[in-house]
Order: sequence, then structure tokens, then C-alpha cells
Amino acid sequence: MGLDVRFPESLEARLIRRENRFVVRARREGRELRLHLPNTGRLAWLLPGTRLRYLPRSGGRTEGRVLLARDGAVWALLDSAYAEAGLPRLLERWGWGFVSAQPRVEGSRLDALVRDEAGRERLLELKSVTHVQAGSACFPDAPSARALRHLQLLVRHRGALLFAVLRADAERFAPCPVDPAFARALRRALEAGLWVRAVRARIDPAGLEWDAELPLYCGA
Repeated sequence: MGLDVRFPESLEARLIRRENRFVVRARREGRELRLHLPNTGRLAWLLPGTRLRYLPRSGGRTEGRVLLARDGAVWALLDSAYAEAGLPRLLERWGWGFVSAQPRVEGSRLDALVRDEAGRERLLELKSVTHVQAGSACFPDAPSARALRHLQLLVRHRGALLFAVLRADAERFAPCPVDPAFARALRRALEAGLWVRAVRARIDPAGLEWDAELPLYCGA
């Protein structure tokens, strides 16, 4: 696999339970671990017994940071920092360039300032997608006022929105029905001409490869 991002070496464990939004309990070689979960989504598929890959560390309040989780036949990337690290490589496919990270606009911090193929600078937000059902990747997997605020900001500034589908079993993208306000706003944003793409990544313990652009199904 031609990797766009390489992951650090990780260890495997089995999920015991999710302690809260930021911490899980897991078991490795008969020992219970407390691991940081860098993903605050609902992750309804993250069930006891799920295989995890984590980056170990010493000191601090946890013994490592969850990197991947196995859902059925595929690995899903739960640490969006690695998707963001692969953004410059992805932008090259559209003839775009990376300018800077984490620009502040109207009191919000977005993921990147980029330059499109015409040389125009645009604000860009990357949304990580880890929920897939019946071949459809969807976002957000829980109501998200933050996602809605970012979308509205991008429309005002003629920015760009990228859904990074961080698992290989998706064939299309659609907004999750759990957040109808975001779904309606996304449909209106597309009608207004906002640049929106959904791109699937293939994930394994070695790294991430940007694989294919997915069709958007955002309703009539």
C-alpha cells in the first residue's frame, strides 16, 4: 500500500468499556489499561471486545492513546490528527496547496488555510467520519452545534469542507439523520455552491492511504 501517512508503531488491546468521552478501559495480555480516546463522537459500534491499536506512553493519567479500532473487516482511524497530517498530500490531487494550519475566524478555529487551483486562499475544515452503515458513511454521528457553526462559517467565507472517511468500507457519503439541522444546512450549502468533498481512506496499522472520492447523497 502506498501510504500517504505513516503511523508510529502501535500495540493491540481489547476494549473493556468506554469510561467517558475521553477515556476507555482496555485489556492487553491480561492487564487492564486506561487509554485516552481522541475522538468524542458517539461511536456506537465501539463495543466491548473490539480490537484496538494504541500508542503507549509512560506517565500521565493514561497509559496510551487509541489510534485505531476494528469494526468488522476494517480498521477505522480514531485519531484525526493523522488525517490532518495527510491533508497536504490529498490537496495535491486537486491542484491545491496547503498554506497554514488552525486559522482563527470569527472566534472559531478551523483546520487549515489552503490555496485552490486558481490561486485563491480558502478556509478549509476537515471532518473525520468513522460511522458507516450499509455502505454509507455519515456525519455527525451525534447532534453537533460545533459542526453546524463551522459549516455556516464556511458558507459565509466561501470556504471548503472535506469529509475524511477514515475506513475502507464506505461507498457513499450522507449526513447522519441523527442531526437533521446539519443535514438541512449541508444541503443549502451545496445549493449555494460551497466546495464539499468526501474522500475515503484505507487504513491499516502501518498507516493511511487516500483511496477514492465518494459520491454525496444529501437529499433533494
